Amino acid sequence: MDDQPQPNLTLRRLMAEAGFTREGLAEAVNKAAEQLWGEPGSCSARLVGYWLKGDTTSLRAHTRHPLEKVFGRPAEELGFRPPGTARSSATLRAPAPAPPQKPPVIRRTFVLGLTGSLLSLPPLPKSGRLGMSDVERIKTAAAELHQLDDLHGGVGVADAAARYIEYVEDAARRCHFGSNVQTGLYTALGEMATSAGWFAFDAQRHEEARRHWDAGLRYALLARNNRLQARIWSSLSHQAWQLGHGGEAVSIARAALAQTRGRRDGQLSALLHTRVAQGHAIQNEPGQCARSLLRAEKEFDREPDEPQRWLGFFNAGELSSTAALCLFDLRHYTKAVDAARESLTVVESTPFRRNQLAGHVRLARTLAAAGEMEEAVAAGGSALILLPEVHSPRIVARLEHLRDDLLDRNAPGAADFSEQYEAVAT
Repeated sequence: MDDQPQPNLTLRRLMAEAGFTREGLAEAVNKAAEQLWGEPGSCSARLVGYWLKGDTTSLRAHTRHPLEKVFGRPAEELGFRPPGTARSSATLRAPAPAPPQKPPVIRRTFVLGLTGSLLSLPPLPKSGRLGMSDVERIKTAAAELHQLDDLHGGVGVADAAARYIEYVEDAARRCHFGSNVQTGLYTALGEMATSAGWFAFDAQRHEEARRHWDAGLRYALLARNNRLQARIWSSLSHQAWQLGHGGEAVSIARAALAQTRGRRDGQLSALLHTRVAQGHAIQNEPGQCARSLLRAEKEFDREPDEPQRWLGFFNAGELSSTAALCLFDLRHYTKAVDAARESLTVVESTPFRRNQLAGHVRLARTLAAAGEMEEAVAAGGSALILLPEVHSPRIVARLEHLRDDLLDRNAPGAADFSEQYEAVAT
């Protein structure tokens, strides 16, 4: 049997018809990514070369969607395997109808396949009355989706969450319920929309994330749930920081702090103050950034009034990681390395594989910025070991930036690292 990769002649032909060189196609894909997600992509002529040689036969979402936009046709018509054959997928299946004697329910079950895990989200009544038990089922579904997201990342989870929201909204329109259930339902829908926004954000689908968060804010307002509003604003602030909008990040986080004044515990306060700090750092405001980080540390030391499940990720390692990111943005690279090391020590003791991957990438980037090239390559190699378990285009983009930075600096071992990256990431 011949196991050699087969050249992608279809893509080669379409590129010739459109007049694309490798560099030209990479540029077009990056522009399409910016139109889709609000920031330029990171496709390179080298990556296009891997496509043409057949070394890459299935595309990740962060390159597949822009490439499809460039040519106006799906990936399988460009010589690649269909998306459903990739490592992560979310599907909607219909099991057998319920026996006639059972209450009517919408029997569409959402099945999420991710690194060998299957998750069926619970059905709801098709008509009749919704009760608090149904609200609890929705909240359980959101928690289960978050558990998978915390472990592996949000690519496959995002689509399942979006479909489940539509399903719950449809059930709510068909059924009737009392005022208490209505408040609970609005809260549950707001939490699910908030989660869906985070999953889309992790998948680098920024416009989709904003749409989910806007919907979540509407439901939070209807439920009069200030903490849920603060959670959504925290996510919006983090997105603004990632997109380079420091002033917006600060304003949003401060609005969340004002909205929850006197009604939030130390953990939520600490998270919101870290969001403020990141916005100041990207605007090169070291004094204000330092004050916000100090406030976050003090607030974090307070015992939470009532632990919130969604804040389970926010530990001492996250405080250190924010400090590392702020110091990196302020170009205090040596101090950033120390904070990144401290963060990774904590994160490696948790089950959150994506956070572990992010910790290794963060350490590698700060080491490279500090001129510690050999250690940076080693830390990047540790990230590559984790990468097959995590489906997060957001983190993959950072890893790709690290690869390009190491190559540009001609770091020892950078070429080998780049080859390993291409083999694992694409």
